[in-house]
Amino acid sequence: MKRSTRTLVVVGLALAALAGVAFARPGGGDSFSGGGGHGGSGGGGSDAGAIFELIYWLIRLIIYVPQVGIPLAVIVVGVLVWGWYKQHRNKDWDSGPPVQLKRAVRADEIKRLDPEFSQVIFEDFAFRLFSTAQRARGSVQTLDTVAPYVSEPARKHLAMRTPAQLVRSAVVGAMRVYRVEVPPMPVDQQGRPARVRIGVEFEANVTTDAHTYYTVETWLFGRDATRLSKPPSARKEFPCPNCGARWQSTATGTQQCASCGQVVDNGRFDWIVEQISLSSSDERPPTVTKEVPERGTDLATYRSADVDAQWMSLERSDPAITEQNLVARLNLIFKELNRAWSSNNLKPVRGLVSDGLFDYLQYWVDTYKKQGLRNETPDTGITHTIVAKVTRDKWFDAVTIRVWAKGKDFVIKTGTDQVVRGSKNRDRAYSEYWTLIRSSRRHGAPIATPNCPNCGAPLSITMSGECEHCQAHITAGEFDWVLSKIEQDDTYRG
Repeated sequence: MKRSTRTLVVVGLALAALAGVAFARPGGGDSFSGGGGHGGSGGGGSDAGAIFELIYWLIRLIIYVPQVGIPLAVIVVGVLVWGWYKQHRNKDWDSGPPVQLKRAVRADEIKRLDPEFSQVIFEDFAFRLFSTAQRARGSVQTLDTVAPYVSEPARKHLAMRTPAQLVRSAVVGAMRVYRVEVPPMPVDQQGRPARVRIGVEFEANVTTDAHTYYTVETWLFGRDATRLSKPPSARKEFPCPNCGARWQSTATGTQQCASCGQVVDNGRFDWIVEQISLSSSDERPPTVTKEVPERGTDLATYRSADVDAQWMSLERSDPAITEQNLVARLNLIFKELNRAWSSNNLKPVRGLVSDGLFDYLQYWVDTYKKQGLRNETPDTGITHTIVAKVTRDKWFDAVTIRVWAKGKDFVIKTGTDQVVRGSKNRDRAYSEYWTLIRSSRRHGAPIATPNCPNCGAPLSITMSGECEHCQAHITAGEFDWVLSKIEQDDTYRG
């Protein structure tokens, strides 16, 4: 065989081998955005040039050595088709929902009528209400506990879904504001309060006694346009929206507060869910051992149009903050989170992540534990970053940073070290969008050590988010930046 022909054959065989790996990238099967895990759903893009070059050589092989090239091409196509089938057979959140997801929008327009409005606070409220209402949907009586914030039509919708199965957990994997309606004036021509509305799309895992469902649903929130948003609070309850007392109705089935006597299930005093639409609901048990191909790392970064202006505004209000020291804080969170995640124990990072994100991470740690597994991510580190979005309001500053990282990612059986997914020897590269939040009233350089940002003691935080030394609540960014979101590069749209 001539030297050039031998080269063609060798290159063709390399392409066949690459095809066998392309659909089994480590970390792709249990990304944070979906099927269960902290790892990213990025990566894979760095191989693109090599793939195209190998395809070129395969075409030449078909032309000049058809007796080798044609069978090899059939093998490669077969491997690719089989990989595609396995990917779609084992779909989880990361491998794509069965419906078209909505594009996120910002709710800044609401500030025209409500300067107190904070999208950070609203999203935290919507996040907690979704989980609480889902768990309460087993009966009319339990749904009444959230009635001041969920309208009667919306409660009826929830009650009709799997009525015979109690919901044990509802974990939000992603949520996005997709619709904002703000009237020209807070009252109409007749002097009646106009209505402000926010549409939110949720992707979630809802677990009942018998099954786990992946759902995509939209919740439409409404509120009288004459109302102003309430200031942030460490309380994570749903009290009477008028007087703030612990919610108790005057009688079952009525929504009149026993303390202040006001009927409150109407959006007169605070946000209420006006309607719920279920876009999709598929039974999908958590898949923590399946690999799904990574994608998105080579996508252009979605930077908001005003990111540079907003960053400069943040620097003017707090000269102590720089991109360098904020990224140092991000590196601390990244390192500590990967270490805690790999040990199946998230308590060490309780003070570095928000309440909602902690609940979500804990769900997947519990899933691994129940299956006798552990997802290890050793030697994982950030390679580079870029600021993608900065949001500022009266109460909070939020900075979204795109993070590129690389490291090992594998799942082992606890006690045996048997690898059931991924590789102990192969690095995987990925990127994600991480959002940090901090109280807008707080100033100073971010802390890059695992200490309480209030008293300086070693970081030891209760499950309610309070420092065990000074009892200050810190998990809502009251004293320093905490991680509130991790979003995937293939679904993030600003």
